[in-house]
Amino acid sequence: MAQTEVLVAGAGLAGLSAGIHLLEQGAGRLRVRVLERGHVIGGKASSMPHRDKATQRTFTVDHGFHVFFDYPNLGPRLQALGADGGLARAKHEVLIWSEGAVRRFQAWDVPSPFHLFPGGLLSGLYGPVDGVKIFRFMFDIFVTEIDRLSAAERRALDAISFDDYARQHGLSDDVINSSFFRFVTQSAFIFPKSMSALAAVAAMQLVAQNYDAVACRYLNRGCSDVVIEPLRQHFLRLGGILEKFKAVEHVNVTGDRVSSFTVENNKHYIHATEATTNWYSNYHSTETHAAGPPPVTTDVTAAYYVAALPPRDLEEVLSPASLALPYFEKITRLETQRTIAFTLWYDRVVSPPDADGAIIGLPGPFSTVADLHWLQRDPEGRGSVVQFVGEDGAYASRPDADIVADAMDVLHRVWPAARTATIEKKLFHRGNHDAFFLSTPGSDELRPDAASPYPNLFLAGDYTQTGFRVICMEGAYISGMQAANEILAREGLPRARVLPMKEPGGVISLARLAKRALGGATGP
Repeated sequence: MAQTEVLVAGAGLAGLSAGIHLLEQGAGRLRVRVLERGHVIGGKASSMPHRDKATQRTFTVDHGFHVFFDYPNLGPRLQALGADGGLARAKHEVLIWSEGAVRRFQAWDVPSPFHLFPGGLLSGLYGPVDGVKIFRFMFDIFVTEIDRLSAAERRALDAISFDDYARQHGLSDDVINSSFFRFVTQSAFIFPKSMSALAAVAAMQLVAQNYDAVACRYLNRGCSDVVIEPLRQHFLRLGGILEKFKAVEHVNVTGDRVSSFTVENNKHYIHATEATTNWYSNYHSTETHAAGPPPVTTDVTAAYYVAALPPRDLEEVLSPASLALPYFEKITRLETQRTIAFTLWYDRVVSPPDADGAIIGLPGPFSTVADLHWLQRDPEGRGSVVQFVGEDGAYASRPDADIVADAMDVLHRVWPAARTATIEKKLFHRGNHDAFFLSTPGSDELRPDAASPYPNLFLAGDYTQTGFRVICMEGAYISGMQAANEILAREGLPRARVLPMKEPGGVISLARLAKRALGGATGP
């Protein structure tokens, strides 16, 4: 029996997830090829070794700092693959930079929502009066059941900013501008823009709705090793085909269907290329590649196509006629923002032993800093490995050197010992291939469903309508499941089950049940 061909563009989390679920549910009837434009798979969840020719040392370069939360679909998948050993033990706390010091906000192992109240008071992030207001506000957030809201209620919640939503609940501007609240938007890489109240409610439920949700798990190695490589191996074991240096240049449409992807086979493609007369260099490494012959371009056909590409990359491969369709035109209005990352390897440990988590809420372009020396079981290097991650928005016009100088100033305030330590290696990058979708007010209605107007083209990516609504690894993974499910349904095959966010338990779940029983709204 001939297999039905499926072509997936993009080998990030979304593309790998789509390929895995198509093969697992496809009963041997599907042949899945995943194309990656470059040499590194994983997209924004990737990492790779950087070989320093001068010192002959290898440094692991991440596209950013990653934290693993209580993900209902990706978490069990990694556990089933035996890969969750790459995640450090859970820490039920958050480190927040406030008034020139690090505050440790620790959740208590008591029923929701009481798990949050003592930690805020003991950390000094807020006093009793503000604490009561914040407690009531968080209670309302946790009780909200987004999936039970009407379409009009969801639009109303998405139309306002998280700050205005907080003001409607009686919180003062002093509280809203405090470090406790600032870390919410900065950890979403949306600064200096405002976050949609709908997206913020979903994010707060993911990371704070009960004691288990507050548990942060850090990666013991690079993200590719911990997350991407187990998925890649599983995809290949299932019979999937993964091809690197295959860049999709155009989505070709004939009539009302996609007829092919135009694919450029370019073995010299490098992320963030810098071209000279005969050489290409890669910011990830000091390697160079001879320019070689011109790339070969072919039209590749399949029965179904999945575009697991970021919004801006998707726009580049669609024709003007496609982009004029309302479904795709909305995608052009989605806002994105580049992330920036900066990693330093020191000759000694520059942070104290209690720097055992990421510090969030920093001033300046980098919102988060962490010392991997205390987070990883087998840290790389002789001393601290300091990772900064932030957003480019307010600093897009500033040169790299200025941003690095700002980061060093902040680092010396947070960990003064770094002033006298020797930096053995430092790597900085920002690029369009690292752009995040921004959950700004009004953005939810612009997010596309997996099924496009073309009956054989489907989209995957954390910017799509996943129902999860949080821009994170879990959102990307679910989007791949949903794209796969659309194809499986059309082939009469069983869909993969997408698990929802877990119930918060405690008083929150009882309050939700009471509202349902009384026929009241479950919204804010």
